[in-house]
Amino acid sequence: MVAILIAPFLALGGYILADIYSTKKDADSDKKLFVTDVCRPVVDQCEILGIGMELNLKFEVTPKIQRLLPIKLSSKTSLDDVAISLVIAGVEQEPMKMKNIDGKKNWVIDLMPFETVSADNLVVRLVVSYKAALHLVEIPIVY
Repeated sequence: MVAILIAPFLALGGYILADIYSTKKDADSDKKLFVTDVCRPVVDQCEILGIGMELNLKFEVTPKIQRLLPIKLSSKTSLDDVAISLVIAGVEQEPMKMKNIDGKKNWVIDLMPFETVSADNLVVRLVVSYKAALHLVEIPIVY
């Protein structure tokens, strides 16, 4: 009889402890990346640093509405995976997985801006998976 009365409280306590543990684990696994200076990827000047990582973001052309924008990300170390999205005037495009082209050190993708892009309304969101942790950065783009 006592076990029937205590069981719901034990289940609730276990649920709360599991949530606390998973929340702490998730917070520890996400790391931030940092841009070393103003990011100008059109002229190949966009260096991004993180723990054990040195990345370079490059746009092959100037971003324009309804025109493919080839993007290249190069790294000095092998990365597990990379995803990228464009944010134009505060509206985010769907994040896309970049394609690995050379030993997990060079990544490429062609994105198409869906809105008018100007020098002050473009932001790149980058998520890099490296050594089982996610590394995040939001980069205002200047060109």
